[in-house]
Amino acid sequence: MIKLFIRIWILVFLPLFYLIYITAYNPIHAVNDAARFERITASFKGTLFLIEERLKNTPQSEWKQKIPTIADQFSYELTLISAQDKIDYYGDLDQLPAKEFVVYSDHNGADAIIKRVFDSPFFIHMMLGETQERRMSNLSKGTIQLIIQNLQQTPQSQWQAKLKQLQPEFGFDLTLVARQTLDINAIKLTQFDRTGMTWLINEDNETEIYQATQNKNLVLKIGPIPVPGATLMVFLTMIVVFVTVVSLGILIFVFPLWRDLTKLSNTASLFGSGYLDQRAAIGRFSSISRLAKAFNAMAERIEKMVRSQRELTNAIAHDLRTPLSRLSFAFEMLDSIEASDDEKERYKKSIASGITTLDYLINQILMLSRYSRATDITHFGHCVLAQQIRNEISLLQTEHSKIVFELGISPELQDKSLFIDQRAMLRALNNLVSNALIYTDHTIRINFVQLNHEYCLSVEDDGEGIAEEDRDKVFIPFKQLDNEHREASKGHGLGLAIVQQIAEWHSGYALVNTSKLGGAHFEIRWPVK
Repeated sequence: MIKLFIRIWILVFLPLFYLIYITAYNPIHAVNDAARFERITASFKGTLFLIEERLKNTPQSEWKQKIPTIADQFSYELTLISAQDKIDYYGDLDQLPAKEFVVYSDHNGADAIIKRVFDSPFFIHMMLGETQERRMSNLSKGTIQLIIQNLQQTPQSQWQAKLKQLQPEFGFDLTLVARQTLDINAIKLTQFDRTGMTWLINEDNETEIYQATQNKNLVLKIGPIPVPGATLMVFLTMIVVFVTVVSLGILIFVFPLWRDLTKLSNTASLFGSGYLDQRAAIGRFSSISRLAKAFNAMAERIEKMVRSQRELTNAIAHDLRTPLSRLSFAFEMLDSIEASDDEKERYKKSIASGITTLDYLINQILMLSRYSRATDITHFGHCVLAQQIRNEISLLQTEHSKIVFELGISPELQDKSLFIDQRAMLRALNNLVSNALIYTDHTIRINFVQLNHEYCLSVEDDGEGIAEEDRDKVFIPFKQLDNEHREASKGHGLGLAIVQQIAEWHSGYALVNTSKLGGAHFEIRWPVK
């Protein structure tokens, strides 16, 4: 069960992890990026065109002074950069042709769009993450202003001491750094020059805020400010709860499945060891109920087949014993010096009769074995069965002139070609007629008709018929209703068993009823295909 649980767990969470975190080869991210690129370029293509128009009549050396005046009209961060400026875009801006756009996301997840200004080495860079900028400004503005006011009331030479005095009241660092030592990208630096304040998230996922002071060479650095632990813990807790709930759901599914599979496996092992009465006791609401039903049906068929084979083996042994005993006795008497010539001649005839009986029995057994196997489609072909039946009955009429044969064939089947095993079907017909010849008084009736979606080939006689309680026994191999010891003169009880197997060979069945003539009425039915 553990292996199955782990496999399903991996099957559930590995794709989920891939779709959420793996971006390089993720089709969802690729589709999303393409859609985002189309949306952003469609929204800001005209805006960037108008900005270029404002710069068109301005000397290139004055573009950097011109851009801040344009940027004041936007809530977005608008800057002019070169390919050498430090930003979060990892492509090569030198390869960006004029009139083309680049859309990317920085390490904070904010979108930005870049466009080359004409054929110059400069690029218009517009950050679209104004929400984060405004949020950070709103969160920190009041605190920063209070710190700056404290510094303004203190001589500049004592600023460091003042910050150390305030430090214990804060949960993060307050320091003064030189303006020229700031390690921030060009976008943030432009923002700092415009507004006097900027912020960033460092490699440790901590926030750093930079605020201008009265001294242009000194910058107040606030932070690093760690991510609030409570937020992180809530996030981690949510992940753990989600994984736990899904895992419990998988376990609830896996445990009954594992339990039922174990039952089925144990039943199959016992069945394979010879306990043919074993069946899989699986509930109908189980995930493998259909598999269990199929196994039980297979086990039922195998048990029935094995039981039938055992009975068949016992019956064959019984039927072989009688002619073999006669042969043994005849050979022994032939060697006797006391036997007369007439007796020896009679024993020779007995030997010949015994050999004929064995040959017939073996042929019948082989025939039954052939049709007891799964249907072999290579024996099937198209033939006009009605014509073949007419030919067979004509021959039988010649051989048995004292018997009246009545043949009835539906008009629609007279010339219809059927896909059947012709040899097998004629064998079944001959077996039924041969059986009828044993018991008939005068008349045998053969009919070949189509009943709805079935073909029906029937043979009936005017003999004594078969009692209703004995009808299920007539198709059992080596079973004769009127002779428990089965004499060879009346066959071996295999003819009707072969008929039933031929019917099943054609996905049909055989049955027996009472004939209107007074005797037995045998039918072979198989589906129209």
